[in-house]
Amino acid sequence: MATTLIAEIHQAQTRLPFLSRAERGALIMRILRELKTLRQEVLGNMPADRCVWIDKLIASVSSTISEIVTMQDAEFNRVLNEFEKLMATLHNISHPEKPSKTVH
Repeated sequence: MATTLIAEIHQAQTRLPFLSRAERGALIMRILRELKTLRQEVLGNMPADRCVWIDKLIASVSSTISEIVTMQDAEFNRVLNEFEKLMATLHNISHPEKPSKTVH
């Protein structure tokens, strides 16, 4: 899922000047849903006190969606860049690559 979302973020960044507020809002909602899913699936077994950062992020994004979607293009692009990095990191934590086997 995260890899699909990362692709969606990339696509949105290339179309940024043409994205409507509704499209921006839909993307941020999609990011928010993915954060909640990753919180459960990746960090669900961790003690709550070690997950405060993501819980605060989810709450902050939830309460500021309207401000996020009305940001100037450059500022919105920076937000998307940070979400992309976070999604990639959480995806890598949840799906670590197995070392490839070399044949001797």
